[in-house]
Amino acid sequence: MRGVWRSWLARHVDIVEVIGSNPITPTTLKKMINKNKLYYLYYNKKLSVIDIAKKLGVTPATISYWMDKYSYRRRNQSESAYVKQNAFGDPFDIKKKLTPKEKELFIAGLMLYWSEGAKSQKYVARLGNLDGKMLQVFLKFLRKICRIDESRLRLQVRVYQKFDREKAKAYWAKLLKMPQNNISVHPHTDKRSNVIKQWSPYGIATLEFCNMKFRQWLDKTISEYANVLIR
Repeated sequence: MRGVWRSWLARHVDIVEVIGSNPITPTTLKKMINKNKLYYLYYNKKLSVIDIAKKLGVTPATISYWMDKYSYRRRNQSESAYVKQNAFGDPFDIKKKLTPKEKELFIAGLMLYWSEGAKSQKYVARLGNLDGKMLQVFLKFLRKICRIDESRLRLQVRVYQKFDREKAKAYWAKLLKMPQNNISVHPHTDKRSNVIKQWSPYGIATLEFCNMKFRQWLDKTISEYANVLIR
């Protein structure tokens, strides 16, 4: 029995460190925790082991013990970080049943991102262009099909340094129906550029929606749709 207990402690040293000097024994760990309640708090409410322990008035080691007992898989470090950053759930809700017109928008949004979207950073969906209509279509896709939390949406604008940044901000805010607080305008300082070569006094605008899970969905969906097309 002592050997089993020591083995368990070795596998849960992080929990032991959190508890600190509180005495832990096999008896204290076996305080019964209801299986369904534990499932609800961990998987539905997305509480951490430590938060569940505080809520139920037990040690984190007790919660860890019963997680193992019920064979509940725990979130890895990346998943735990995601839950902390999205405490109220995913900031998007993909619409499943689409009208014919919405299906057109769905495909247009995917193709726009596939061709014009930035791919370097895996935690953000980013699409930039001079063409306001292109951004309008992609934003409509985000709003109507993906039903994103718009408080997480940002617009980054780069304008030639001699142009009016406030006018550029007002232009994009009106065009895309976005609050100006969500728009940042930066001067374009490339010394090789001159005012004659600038295509637009309102600059290049880039829509950004930062959420790793959404970006994974976007990449996966584009890949699946492309595979269907090339068969």
